[in-house]
Amino acid sequence: MTPARGPGRVPAVRALLLASLALALLSAAGCSRLPRIVVLEDPLSAGEHLDLGVAYERKGELDLAAREYERALRKDAALPRARVNLGNVRLAQKRYGDARGEYLRALEMRPGDLDAENNLAWVAILSGEGIPGALPRLEAAVAAAPSRPPPVLDTLGVLRMRANRPEAAEAAFAEAESACAALRSGGGDAACPEATLLEIRGHRRELRDRFPGPAHAPSLVK
Repeated sequence: MTPARGPGRVPAVRALLLASLALALLSAAGCSRLPRIVVLEDPLSAGEHLDLGVAYERKGELDLAAREYERALRKDAALPRARVNLGNVRLAQKRYGDARGEYLRALEMRPGDLDAENNLAWVAILSGEGIPGALPRLEAAVAAAPSRPPPVLDTLGVLRMRANRPEAAEAAFAEAESACAALRSGGGDAACPEATLLEIRGHRRELRDRFPGPAHAPSLVK
């Protein structure tokens, strides 16, 4: 036997359905009023990203430094310092091919840049690849440069040492050490930090260990 339906049953169900539909419409309308996510334009300049990258690099946070250098280059693709710094990060990460590419791009922007040439030479030194080509390139850059900074002369000495040219290497190290000492006497430690001087002397000792002989004995005043 079908249970009897009271006279108010259908209107009540219909009212419930209408209320549910109204609630759904309100929810949909409410969603449409939610704030949209807006991607703001990067407020930092290329130079500010570069500075931030330097700060990260000094703290040893290489991935963050690389990210900032890349952002700087997206802002200004013709920024040699960002290219060189990104190359330095890749070199520290032993990503030698990437480092070489960044230094070469920097040199396309600024041919003859000694920082880029010096660091490009270190890619060859640390990777052990391309020293025969790197040596004449750095020699030409040093010969054409208006000044001969001690760190670059030191790099030249290391390249010559790796290329089995001990006498030429000793000449570069001797000039580097002499120039560093002169800068320190005239301008204090900031002109040529002690760490640079110690590095040059360390490379000279390495040369004498590799190639012992009278040609590398210290010069005596007569």
